[in-house]
This record gives sequence, C-alpha cells and structure tokens, in this order.
Amino acid sequence: MTGVYNENGSLNLFGYDTSMDYNETLGTGLNEWYMKEGSLIMPPDSEERVQHYWDWEQHLMDNILPCQPSFAPKVYHAMWANLDGYDITKLIKQSWGAMSWDGTHDGQSDDTEIVTTDAAWSDLNPLFSDDASSSNIYGATLDPLIYYDPDLSVWPHLAKGWTMVNDTHCRITLQEGITWQTDPDGAFTDEPFDAEDVYFTFYAWATVSNDPQIFDWIDKMEIVDSDTIDFYIDGDSDTPDINEPYAPFLPGLATYILPEHYLNQTQLADGVTPDITHESWDKFATSCFGTSLFELGAYTEGVETELEVWDDCWWMDETITSDPALDWANRFGDKWELQTHRIRIIPDQQTALLEFEAGKVDLFGVTIFPEKRDEFEADPDFEVQSDTQFYFGFFGYNMRTDRDYIGDRTPCDGDPSITKGLAIRKAISYAIDRNEINNVIHRGEYTITDHPIYMKQGIWCNPNIIRYNHDLDKAREYMELAGFEIEPPSSPEEETKTTEVQPGFGFWLALGTLIAIGSASFYVKRKLK
Repeated sequence: MTGVYNENGSLNLFGYDTSMDYNETLGTGLNEWYMKEGSLIMPPDSEERVQHYWDWEQHLMDNILPCQPSFAPKVYHAMWANLDGYDITKLIKQSWGAMSWDGTHDGQSDDTEIVTTDAAWSDLNPLFSDDASSSNIYGATLDPLIYYDPDLSVWPHLAKGWTMVNDTHCRITLQEGITWQTDPDGAFTDEPFDAEDVYFTFYAWATVSNDPQIFDWIDKMEIVDSDTIDFYIDGDSDTPDINEPYAPFLPGLATYILPEHYLNQTQLADGVTPDITHESWDKFATSCFGTSLFELGAYTEGVETELEVWDDCWWMDETITSDPALDWANRFGDKWELQTHRIRIIPDQQTALLEFEAGKVDLFGVTIFPEKRDEFEADPDFEVQSDTQFYFGFFGYNMRTDRDYIGDRTPCDGDPSITKGLAIRKAISYAIDRNEINNVIHRGEYTITDHPIYMKQGIWCNPNIIRYNHDLDKAREYMELAGFEIEPPSSPEEETKTTEVQPGFGFWLALGTLIAIGSASFYVKRKLK
C-alpha cells in the first residue's frame, strides 16, 4: 500500500507524516520504515516478509489509525444445482478438474460442456489487450510461470521452482516435457516450451507492450540452458552502479508466457526486438494458443466462442502433476470429465439472466440481481456461491495538524503514549456500528473488514489485527482519555436522548461519524484476473 499510507504517497489522503511515529534509531517514522523495508525482504514469499507486513498492519491500525476499514462487497454466481465441483474462489479454469454433472437440468443438451455468457472479446494478445472478455479467452489457453491461489499463496506452475541466488538475482528452473499447442497456421507442432519463451515474453512486455513500466524491475535476463533462466533485479534505476532489491517482483512472474517460436519469426533492424507487423501477430490476436488446459475451438462472431480441452495438455500429465510441490489434485482436481467451455456472447445482462433461467446457460453472475439471487437461493434447482471482491472500503480520518481535535498531536494527560487525536479516532472507530450500516444499506451482504489492505490479500492479512468492533463503552473511554467529560447514560433511552440533543459525547460521535462517512469513504476497485 505504498502510495496510500506513506508520507509522500500520491494517495495519502489521511495526512500521515513521519513525525507521528518518528523513531530516533531508524531516523524516520516507523510506518515509513515498515513499508520501505517490506519491499527489500527476500525471498518475496518468505514467512519473514509475511510477518513483517503483519507487524506493519498492527502498528498502523493501533498507533496511527488513518482510517476505519468498513466493507468489502461480494460477487455472486448462480448455477444449476446438478453441477458439482465448481468453486467461485477458483473460477472455471482452476475448478475444471473437479467439476462434473450429476444428471441434466432443464434446457441442458450436453453434459460434457459448461455454458456461460460474456461480452465480445477484442484482442487475444495480452501485450495489447485491455478488456476482461479478451483476458478470459487468452487466460484459458496460456499459462504463467507461477500461480497465485485464491489466498494469494504462490505455487510453481510453468516454473518448476525458483531460487534467490542473492537479493537481486533470481534463478528460475522450468518444467520439462511441456509442449505448445499447434499454431493456427499448422506450421509448428509439438514445439517444446523452454527458456526462450520466457525470455521473449518478458522482453516483449518491456519493449513493445502497452504497459512496459510494469517490468522496470528487470535489469537483465540470461538464459542458462533450455530449462533455466536468470532474472537480475533492480528496484531503483536511479542508482546505476548498484542493483537494489525489489520484493514485489514476484507477482510479475505470474505473467502469461507467449510462444517465442511463433511471434518472434522476424525482428527489427537490431536483430532483437520482435517485429510486431509480422502476420503472426495479427493471427495470434484472433487465434491465440498456449500451453494450458484449453485451446481455441469454433468461434462465431457475435454469437459464441468455444474453448476445447486440449487432450495433450500437461495439466493432465501425471508425470508432471504428481510432483508434491504442486499439490495438483487438491488445487486443480483430477476428474477431467468435461470437454468444452462454451461462452455465449450476450452482453445484455437481463437477456443473459433469462437464458440462465431457461437452462440454456449453466453458470451466471447474479451480483446485480439481488431479488433473483434470493429466489435462486430458495430454489433447490439452483445453488448460489459468493466471494469477497478486491475492494477496500473505509471511513477516512484527516490527521493533519490543522484539523482540530481529530488531528491533535498533543499527548493525552492520562496516557502520554497516545495523542488526543489518536484517542478521538479510536473513539469514532469504536462508535461506528458497521453491522447496522451493513444491514441497512447492504442487506447485510457485505463483508466487514478490519485490515488496511484488501481482505482478498489472504495470507498477507494479519489474523490478530486490532479490531474496532462497535463498543460505546470503549468509545467513551477514549473520548475521556482525549480530555472530554463523558457521563454514561443510565439507560438506552437516555443514551438516545443524549445523542440527539446534547452537544457532548453523542454530538462528537455523530459529527465525527458523519464527517468520516460523508467526506472520506469510498471504494477502491481492483480488476480480478
């Protein structure tokens, strides 16, 4: 969350500065140190780094409290109840090996396929694509080097493993025995996947893609042999004489690997940069192929796209998937009973809903249809699953010193270790009844969150984070610590009366909550991949 919670972050809405938690030994604020140090800890997926971020979250929320996390919305999928094995957290591709049909449902004509809906795709080359419908297609045919599970634990995939030779040198060993699907021209058959494909993919991203800055951390790459490639990392290009560690490089290895043998048939005058005007690039944009579970089947423009299981895919090769390091059967299943994923192009959601109810679609997103969702949940012919989205909602606090009360840096008389502003922020946080807000505004369906990061970040969320659950006694306690004289109500009726008419404790809580909700609550959305 660098950029949001650090002093000079472009999204530092809250006004954090290093004087709030300055540490003489570190020479900076403890929060600032946590975030900078976190990007340097290697290996990137180590327990040490996870614990480091847990400690940072606790410090931020206990000793600074720039915001009170609120809610994360959910996404809902409805399916016909005779579909077994689907897991909304894994989505279709990772659920495929666990899915099967138990009989047929109304309107179903084929028990070897899954039918879903989507909008039309536009470009199947991830270097240039920018829409979810396209990524759903090329993501079914291509594989990444490493794979992130729903809890953001990281697993080998096309990469058999990786080793940090030092803090700026990562050696990746590739799986052996994996081949590419046949290209649309039929010119390359049984082409082996190797280090040339990896080098080409990352070089193409850094030189000809729409988002080259994503891979600024790559200083250079070296192919050791056909199954081994070295990445040299530099987290700060402004220090040319030395490479700096950069732990966030690891998610970059989850990039889909492209077929070098097909897309690199000609180069520019430098003999290195691929020539994207070659006809293979145009063909790949409409007929992508890869190493993964599905290959592109029949396509009718404006009607549907068929993805067929590629029978020679390494996903079903037990000589590879039996590796205990993959835990394949538990993560991907081992049934492989289904053959086709048919994606009907129906951009109008109301029309798609009607097709689902008629049995012409097997699985459908019903997030925007809450009333229908209730009907499906009550109907034994259907099943509804939900998953938390990559959203972060919060009530934000302006902690700047020019803000009276809530930004007050004066130590509390009763506890000099806490400022009056922090005590007031804690009081407001305890006073906010997120359960009631959730029930009244969101039908009780949103997930209440307590972390200063996305709840979907799984293993990175401190399980023992301080939680500001609704507690008026604690709210009064912190208001008193901040120097306010609070008289507890003698009854619930008296509490209501105090809140409504007296400019004391209830006034401050009501005002603070309204300011927090009205001026600094919003959601940050992250596209699912």
